[in-house]
Amino acid sequence: MTNTVATICPCKSGQDYQHCCDVFHSKQQKPASCAQLMRSRYSAFILQLGDYLLNTYHPDFRGELTIEQLSEKSLNWCNLQIIDTESLPETGFVEFKAWYFNKGQLSCHHERSNFVKDHDQWLYCDGTFYPEEKSGKIARNDPCPCASGKKFKKCCALNNKN
Repeated sequence: MTNTVATICPCKSGQDYQHCCDVFHSKQQKPASCAQLMRSRYSAFILQLGDYLLNTYHPDFRGELTIEQLSEKSLNWCNLQIIDTESLPETGFVEFKAWYFNKGQLSCHHERSNFVKDHDQWLYCDGTFYPEEKSGKIARNDPCPCASGKKFKKCCALNNKN
């Protein structure tokens, strides 16, 4: 992304990227909360910033993951919804839904992520994943989770009809 043009941040905060997640990706600042780290990691997945993802993953939990693996584009992410968050002095969590398209189908990754603060830096540890069928159905008249601004029935529901 270019810093000369104001581009809306992929994390859906409503801010431009340069003043939102870029300050973390470029190491100008450290996220001050679990929610900021979660948003910046979501943006890093979209932007394929594997080095940032690896560096914000707690070493005790990352296993054999590599920068190359974390840099691969795996899904077409379209929206992030933060449901609940808590940042205590040394631990915290973020429950979120991340909406994505896979083979033309709109799907939801629903997770409660666990974080720790180590040497004044928040790090992702692990998470509890909720089955998609437990994440709540989208009603036809609800706003579409892809963030198009349309009702679900006039947007992604049209593409998901069998």
